[in-house]
Amino acid sequence: MSTTEEKTEDQKERTQRKGYLLLLTGDERRTSEAALGIALRGAGHNLRVHISQLLNRADRMRGEVAAVSFLTGVTLSQHGKVAGNQQSSDVDGPGISDKRLETALTEASSHVDRKVTNILIMDGMLTLIDDGLVDEERIVTLVNRAGSGLDIVLTGRKASDRMIELADSVTSMTTEKEPDRDSDAPRRGIHY
Repeated sequence: MSTTEEKTEDQKERTQRKGYLLLLTGDERRTSEAALGIALRGAGHNLRVHISQLLNRADRMRGEVAAVSFLTGVTLSQHGKVAGNQQSSDVDGPGISDKRLETALTEASSHVDRKVTNILIMDGMLTLIDDGLVDEERIVTLVNRAGSGLDIVLTGRKASDRMIELADSVTSMTTEKEPDRDSDAPRRGIHY
């Protein structure tokens, strides 16, 4: 199948599903922050939101872990190896194990199939695709299976041309200025 034919099929499936696909690309910390803002906004509208943090590990130091307990309808799962005061680049090797990644993908598929979740955030997915740890086709299929009642947010360093074509909206985030990480410790509530 040629690239043109692939895009045509992706576009046909996207039109049929009528859910919304938002890609947040660029600085991974900033894309995560934006995704958490979407979760907060969704909670304010009584939507059911699930946040799957693919690169972050279960870490009670992260403010979002505690905050979710106060938000009705919002759930969060953490699958990775990156602690609250780290970034993906601080971890040797992939930021997630194969087993935890498969668990996260099964969980995402469940949210698509149950048709109860309104917003599914897969934080770090675009980075995992870019690193070759997740087959892009698997995510395209997942997105195309989502019905009209499920909006999906994927975040990460960058998106492929195919994912951009499939998306309804793509936002690229850059950090213009940040303190020297060696001299300034991450700030609670701002960075984690």
